[in-house]
Amino acid sequence: MRPFMFSLQPPRHPLARLALGLAGLVLLGFFTVFGLVVAAALLAVFALRRLYLTLRGERPGSSRPVDPQVIDGEFTVVEKARLPR
Repeated sequence: MRPFMFSLQPPRHPLARLALGLAGLVLLGFFTVFGLVVAAALLAVFALRRLYLTLRGERPGSSRPVDPQVIDGEFTVVEKARLPR
Protein backbone atom coordinates (compact mmCIF):
# COMPACT_ATOMS: atom_id res chain seq x y z
CA MET A 1 0.00 0.00 0.00
CA ARG A 2 1.35 3.43 -0.95
CA PRO A 3 1.41 6.21 1.59
CA PHE A 4 -0.92 9.16 1.12
CA MET A 5 1.95 11.66 1.05
CA PHE A 6 4.51 11.05 -1.64
CA SER A 7 7.89 12.59 -2.32
CA LEU A 8 9.19 13.59 -5.71
CA GLN A 9 12.69 12.38 -6.41
CA PRO A 10 14.87 13.95 -9.08
CA PRO A 11 15.76 11.73 -12.02
CA ARG A 12 19.01 9.80 -11.91
CA HIS A 13 20.11 10.49 -15.47
CA PRO A 14 22.35 13.60 -15.68
CA LEU A 15 20.72 14.91 -18.88
CA ALA A 16 17.26 14.49 -17.40
CA ARG A 17 18.40 16.41 -14.31
CA LEU A 18 19.81 19.17 -16.51
CA ALA A 19 16.59 19.32 -18.53
CA LEU A 20 14.49 19.48 -15.36
CA GLY A 21 16.70 22.24 -13.94
CA LEU A 22 16.51 24.26 -17.16
CA ALA A 23 12.73 23.81 -17.25
CA GLY A 24 12.55 25.15 -13.69
CA LEU A 25 14.69 28.16 -14.59
CA VAL A 26 12.59 28.89 -17.67
CA LEU A 27 9.43 28.67 -15.59
CA LEU A 28 10.90 30.95 -12.92
CA GLY A 29 11.94 33.46 -15.59
CA PHE A 30 8.51 33.35 -17.19
CA PHE A 31 6.72 34.11 -13.94
CA THR A 32 9.20 36.86 -13.10
CA VAL A 33 8.65 38.57 -16.45
CA PHE A 34 4.89 38.04 -16.15
CA GLY A 35 4.87 39.69 -12.71
CA LEU A 36 6.91 42.63 -13.95
CA VAL A 37 4.56 43.13 -16.92
CA VAL A 38 1.50 43.07 -14.64
CA ALA A 39 3.14 45.54 -12.24
CA ALA A 40 4.10 47.86 -15.11
CA ALA A 41 0.56 47.72 -16.49
CA LEU A 42 -0.93 48.61 -13.09
CA LEU A 43 1.49 51.50 -12.64
CA ALA A 44 0.67 52.76 -16.15
CA VAL A 45 -3.08 52.63 -15.44
CA PHE A 46 -2.71 54.58 -12.19
CA ALA A 47 -0.38 57.12 -13.84
CA LEU A 48 -2.82 57.64 -16.72
CA ARG A 49 -5.71 58.03 -14.29
CA ARG A 50 -3.77 60.60 -12.30
CA LEU A 51 -2.83 62.48 -15.49
CA TYR A 52 -6.45 62.40 -16.67
CA LEU A 53 -7.73 63.79 -13.37
CA THR A 54 -5.03 66.46 -13.33
CA LEU A 55 -5.90 67.58 -16.85
CA ARG A 56 -9.59 67.76 -15.88
CA GLY A 57 -8.66 70.10 -13.04
CA GLU A 58 -9.50 67.73 -10.21
CA ARG A 59 -7.11 66.83 -7.45
CA PRO A 60 -6.37 63.10 -7.60
CA GLY A 61 -7.36 61.29 -4.44
CA SER A 62 -9.77 63.91 -3.11
CA SER A 63 -13.37 62.76 -3.25
CA ARG A 64 -14.84 65.42 -0.97
CA PRO A 65 -14.39 69.20 -0.75
CA VAL A 66 -11.67 70.42 1.57
CA ASP A 67 -12.73 72.79 4.36
CA PRO A 68 -9.76 74.89 5.56
CA GLN A 69 -11.45 75.36 8.97
CA VAL A 70 -11.41 71.62 9.77
CA ILE A 71 -8.37 69.87 11.17
CA ASP A 72 -8.60 66.15 10.51
CA GLY A 73 -6.67 63.67 12.60
CA GLU A 74 -6.76 60.69 14.87
CA PHE A 75 -6.60 60.80 18.63
CA THR A 76 -6.38 58.45 21.56
CA VAL A 77 -7.98 59.08 24.94
CA VAL A 78 -5.35 58.70 27.65
CA GLU A 79 -6.75 58.14 31.11
CA LYS A 80 -5.03 59.53 34.18
CA ALA A 81 -2.96 57.02 36.05
CA ARG A 82 -4.79 55.79 39.14
CA LEU A 83 -2.87 56.57 42.26
CA PRO A 84 -2.98 54.13 45.17
CA ARG A 85 -4.78 55.49 48.23
